[in-house]
Amino acid sequence: MNQHEAIDRTATPRLADHSSATFVIQGRLVRVRERNVLFSPTNQAIFAINDTAADIWRCLEEGMAPQAISVEMMRRGVERLEANRHVEAALADWQRLSLIRPRVPVSPSAAQELVSQVVAVAGLNIRIVYPAASAFPAITVFRHLEVRSEAADVLLEVVEHGGRIHLFRDGDWILSCPADELAVTLKGQLLNEVLDRGVYELALHAAGLFSNGRMVLLCGNPGAGKTTLTLALVHAGFGFAADDVTLLDSRGRGVGLPFACAVKAGAWPLLAEYCADLDDAPVCRRPDRRRVRFAVPKASAPLAHSPLPIGSVVLLRRGHGSKACLEPVDPANALRGLLNGALAPGGRLSGTAFEVLTQLIGSAETYCLNYSKLDDAVQLISQACR
Repeated sequence: MNQHEAIDRTATPRLADHSSATFVIQGRLVRVRERNVLFSPTNQAIFAINDTAADIWRCLEEGMAPQAISVEMMRRGVERLEANRHVEAALADWQRLSLIRPRVPVSPSAAQELVSQVVAVAGLNIRIVYPAASAFPAITVFRHLEVRSEAADVLLEVVEHGGRIHLFRDGDWILSCPADELAVTLKGQLLNEVLDRGVYELALHAAGLFSNGRMVLLCGNPGAGKTTLTLALVHAGFGFAADDVTLLDSRGRGVGLPFACAVKAGAWPLLAEYCADLDDAPVCRRPDRRRVRFAVPKASAPLAHSPLPIGSVVLLRRGHGSKACLEPVDPANALRGLLNGALAPGGRLSGTAFEVLTQLIGSAETYCLNYSKLDDAVQLISQACR
């Protein structure tokens, strides 16, 4: 269960430019055993809030504008700056958590300059429309996926309102985020579109590379170094198919989702010799506010986007001071590694999908890589999987 105190955050004393806005309520407030609890149907999450935040929520439910809520708090004896601070912090948090959203226009203003791109991912064409002033750097992150097509399966519209970015899908509001999170947010939405609408047996939480017409899958828990190792292996001559998610088709072949790699700040110095342009890439933010830069590895088209047989599966185990070794792993452990974080259409692993997975494990080489230094990992994988 998530815990959340809405007003215990530092905020600017002046309300943002949405003082006349009203909000669409997307959560529900209840009081249980003297505690205020907000429920988010969108995220299926629960948040505990204090009494002041609960009063602000009830005012929003009554249709009061933020400035009016602040005035009401002052009537109850709260200092003006403190009242503004409470309201601003609550609104910012609740928008971030998709508990509320402004009543923003369904489409951008006719006077606003717009730019768009159509990107193709796993057989889906998705059009993204941006306000020109808000398009950079997100539009560059997906440039390598662009196709020349007027037809699109899905329309995503980016709207700037009240200092935040709002994303609409086929005319319906779906979420909002700060401007510096737009690239990461769009990447997540594109992934959701593929997982919801794509044709596949199983989506593996695995990076995908290819060499000599066969795919190498890198699997591991967060922090195992999939992104860093992927970029280093591309520099060593492997083709790039996927950074984070690889789909399996009905024949057990891999189809990569070749989104740009989101490189966390801690890996920037490590990748300097492998990605010469990384330092020039703009800094973006994830929802947890960690900094990332996007790197787009060069891939050989059309092979990079074609279904490929899986040649090798490598389970990553990174540890400080670990001696580098690449050892065969038994089929059961390889299956566990591939199923960790895997998603199936409809949310359940079917018998057919499991058979596809077992056939993959039966025909592919399976390894466990223990390593500490990146160069050692690259050398071992290059020797075994080329």
